Parts: sequence; C-alpha cells; structure tokens
Amino acid sequence: MANNINFGKIYDSTWWGVGVTSNNINWGKSYLDLAGGGDERFIITVKTDNAGTSATDKFTLPTTGTGYAYDIETSDGQVITGLTSGTTITFPTAGTYDIFISGSFPQFYFNNTGDKLKLLDIKNFGIYALGSTSQAFAFWGCSNMVISATDVGYFGDVTNFSLAWYNCSSLTSFPLIDTSSGTNFSAAWLGCSSLTSFPLLDTISGTNFSFAWRFCSSLTSFPLIDTSSGTNFEFAWQGCGSLTNFPANAFDSNIASNYTNAFATTNLTTQSIDDILVSLDTSGVLNGTFNQSGGQAPSATGQNAITTLTNRGWTITTTA
Repeated sequence: MANNINFGKIYDSTWWGVGVTSNNINWGKSYLDLAGGGDERFIITVKTDNAGTSATDKFTLPTTGTGYAYDIETSDGQVITGLTSGTTITFPTAGTYDIFISGSFPQFYFNNTGDKLKLLDIKNFGIYALGSTSQAFAFWGCSNMVISATDVGYFGDVTNFSLAWYNCSSLTSFPLIDTSSGTNFSAAWLGCSSLTSFPLLDTISGTNFSFAWRFCSSLTSFPLIDTSSGTNFEFAWQGCGSLTNFPANAFDSNIASNYTNAFATTNLTTQSIDDILVSLDTSGVLNGTFNQSGGQAPSATGQNAITTLTNRGWTITTTA
C-alpha cells in the first residue's frame, strides 16, 4: 500500500496470463498475482521421448468433460491459445520441455493411458483444479512424476479424489493441498510406493478411504488426520510394509465398522496396534471387522480392547 493505492490490484488481469500492455511493455508475461505474489500458471515438465501414445517429439495433454479455456506457452517458445479440450504439442526435437498453462484447466485425465510416463514434474499448480469437483483418475499411472510445486492450486471444491495419484510411484512427498471438501479418497494414493511421509491433510468430510494408502510401502509413520466421517477403510493401509507408527486416538470419533484388511502386512509396533485397538473401542461402534498382520502383537492393553470389541460383535484379527 502507498497513498491508499493497492498496487497489486493494478495487475489483477495478469492472474490468468492475459497481457496488459503499457508503453510497449507486456506486463502479462510475468503471469504474477502481484497482490498474492505467486505465479498463477500451471507449470509441468515433460520428456517427449519417454514411452507414450504420441510420437517421441510430442506430448498430449489429456482432458475430460468441460470447463477448459486455456492458453499454452512452452520453454521452446511456442504459444498456443484458445484451447477448450485436450491437445497435442509438437516440439522441434525429442527432449525435455516445460509447459506453461494459463486460463482455466480443471483436471488432467491420464487414467493410466496416453502419455502418462512423459510427465516428469508438476513445478507449479497455479490455476490447476480451478472449477473442478473431481480429480478422479487424474494422474493415475504417472509413475515418473514428482511434485516440486510449493503452491496449493485450487482443490478446495473437489469432492472426488478416487485414484487421483494411483501408482504415482516416484512421489517421495505430497503437498499440503486443500482436501477439505473431499468425500471419496478411494485408492487416491494406492501404489505410491516411494512416499516417505504424508501431510496433515484435511479429510474431515471423507467417507470412503478404501485402498487409500495401500502399498505405500515406504511410509514409516502416519499423521493424525480426521477421518471421523469415514465409513469404509477396507485395505486402507494394507501392504504398507514399513509402517511402524500410527497415531493414538485416530479413530476415537469414527463411525466406521469396516476395517477389513486395513492394516494387513504392515509393520506396526505394539504401541501402535494397542493405540488403534483402544481407539476403535473408544468409538463405541458395534459389529465391525478389523484385520492386522505383520509387525508386533498387541500387549495386554490391546488384548483388553479386543475383548471389549468382540463382546460388541466385532471380528478382530491381529498378529499373534
């Protein structure tokens, strides 16, 4: 602020990469929301000669549904405008390029097909997911992709995250995006085998967590996220073979009864399995199913919780 002038507002029209020209200076080329300080372009890196359905000098942006109105610039100098659906970009030679997307781009839709192996990095979310309510199947199969972006995109209205990052096996970390509206997280991170940690995402609205973190085999611990609305945890952490630490009180307020194979083939410590069993007991839910295998057996504390749960109609299987 200076003399009651909000200089950031001068450049509102550059948010989506629409140029503002003054004295022959194209201010829009900065693509900055100067009031917020961030680049609003969706920026990705691709390697065109990785395996895919397009030729070795091309990359296809996969889309689904409506809501697309976007422009593209590429690191080799191409400008493509007025796009409303998926498109294939042809580069001068095979190689690695950055693609800068501005406008409205609600969702990628790789769905385990196309040029999924050509996507190397999400460098900036920018306008990505603006106007989207579903990210289902978005990056499924993008097994060479990492996320170096430090911004959060526009995920706040997304309700469906099912299979969104399924088999993104090169991800070692995941960003703290807004998942507060998400209800369906089924298989969202299934097969993300290189994830070593998981952020404290807002999952308070989530109902379906089946297969959500299955085969995230490098996770050693899990945060205390709110899954109290969840009804289905079938296979949720199954195959997380390095998972030793799970938080206490995780299920105190949960309403779910389906934890079938939720912790099968994990590596939980006695303290963690005790905490899980005590938390399920605290929830007061009747007639549930719970399975754990691998790792350590529960102590007397966990066994007491098992006794109470079985008296309430639960079927409990744990490491002996």
